[in-house]
Amino acid sequence: MDGYYRLVESYRNADDRVCHRTLLNVGFLDDEVTVDRLNHIRRRLVEREQLLRSGPSLFEWEKSTDPVVNRFVEDLWTRLIKEERIDTGEAVTSGGNKNNGGKDWQTIDMNSMAHADAREIGVEWLCYQCLEQLGVSECLRRQGWEEDPIRLALTHIISRAAYPASELCTSRRIRKNSAVCEVTGFPLSRINKDCLYRITRRLYGIHAEMEKFLS
Repeated sequence: MDGYYRLVESYRNADDRVCHRTLLNVGFLDDEVTVDRLNHIRRRLVEREQLLRSGPSLFEWEKSTDPVVNRFVEDLWTRLIKEERIDTGEAVTSGGNKNNGGKDWQTIDMNSMAHADAREIGVEWLCYQCLEQLGVSECLRRQGWEEDPIRLALTHIISRAAYPASELCTSRRIRKNSAVCEVTGFPLSRINKDCLYRITRRLYGIHAEMEKFLS
């Protein structure tokens, strides 16, 4: 009598004990399904499961050109998905519609995405870290400055260091291209050439104290 086949998954439980779980009852197989073909079917199914969980593998198994193997792989994989024997990352509601089931991912069309407000942050972040290590914020606090003017001062210093220009050009760049306000915490909506002029004059008023602090 021919053997009755099952598709079984092996795994280790929380106690590090090897366990087995039956995924599908395959049933009796025809004589055309040899041992070599069974091993090839198994490898193809494992490869698909790994692709589903972890993405493409660095080393791929050789693709089969055997129509018998390909037919069994497609049939078994379709059953695994349809009977929900493996986790595909999607849940099916009672009405048959798929939802995310509380998962941490969503399927999107990458070609439909557009960056409407892309900003540069690399140089800005580097300059901000330098100012923090130099203690510029602490220096301004010792001069009696409040947090809001300190954030504006850091915004202006970073912007002028990264892209030297006039206050007018600097304010335009901050509003259109730079993420410096996200770094310093100063509201982007309040950036204009006038506030940059005023903070420049105020910084110049304590330039001697700042030079002494940084020396």
